[in-house]
Amino acid sequence: MVTLYHRTTEDAARQILADGFGDGEGCYLTENLYSGVWLSGRPLDANEGACGNTLLRVELTKGEHKIAEFEWIEDGKPYREWLIPASLINECGTTTLYGTETIEDQR
Repeated sequence: MVTLYHRTTEDAARQILADGFGDGEGCYLTENLYSGVWLSGRPLDANEGACGNTLLRVELTKGEHKIAEFEWIEDGKPYREWLIPASLINECGTTTLYGTETIEDQR
């Protein structure tokens, strides 16, 4: 089992918890179009490019070797992250609310 994290807005988190994840698309500083859901090995914040006030914890029943092909490896990055297809997360994962910050919490 692997535990990963996804930061998003409170409204998006409610929708994810109700309906599951949906794939996002982007080039992500490359020349190719990719799709999936960004998950990280530890909770990230806005300083690391993860925006939103709500953190979701995703417990995948797949072992780390089963998601290795989705890992984005960058030299010098102090954390690990993956771009995993939503269908895989929804099929093999349990998503729970890990925490919500309010504006006051961020001060």
